[in-house]
Amino acid sequence: MSKMVDRDLAHSGGVRGDRRAPSKGERQRQAILTALAELLETRPIGDLTVNEIASAAGVLRSGYYFYFESKYSPLAVLAADIWSELMEFTESFVRHENESVDNFLDRVQSATEQEWRTHSAVLIASIQAIPHDEQLATMWRTRNEHVAATLTSQLLKDRDEGLAAPVTDDVAGLVSTLLEMTTHIYYRDRLEKCAPAQTERSLSVVRKIWLASAWGRH
Repeated sequence: MSKMVDRDLAHSGGVRGDRRAPSKGERQRQAILTALAELLETRPIGDLTVNEIASAAGVLRSGYYFYFESKYSPLAVLAADIWSELMEFTESFVRHENESVDNFLDRVQSATEQEWRTHSAVLIASIQAIPHDEQLATMWRTRNEHVAATLTSQLLKDRDEGLAAPVTDDVAGLVSTLLEMTTHIYYRDRLEKCAPAQTERSLSVVRKIWLASAWGRH
């Protein structure tokens, strides 16, 4: 069971030392989330049906719809938990006061790569679902806008302090474009199950692009 699913179970009362057994409803909802995460390891979200997810979870179709309105709803729950975890591990993409740009990029990239490796099936599925589910599309857009705003603020501060030299005055547009590029690199890398050496090579190039275009470092 993934860390993501473990965390959700903990929130439902299923923690060591807690003598209150999770309710039947909590167990069924968790079973659906777990079943979907496991199914996505071998099959794309587009090929799955509500009946298959419900069957894998051991719940009736009617029981499934008591908790989720479509096959994309539990996917949104799983994706949201991953994004919360990523914000925690990257410390909300904020550079520490005495942290160098190099160390900041290394820390953020390492945390992001780990999340993509650990939860690749769910993240891939959530991107593939964007054209088909407005909730997931909105979640990705909101998440990207939040991260972009944080990084833009940091870059403008660095520019004012003489630590950065962005290639354009449109810093917000630059950061948004770099984020889209970076997300696509992670997506393609995990979709194609690239070998570690290829992943390292790709991410090294991404890091250099961020340094050169955002901070003026060559």
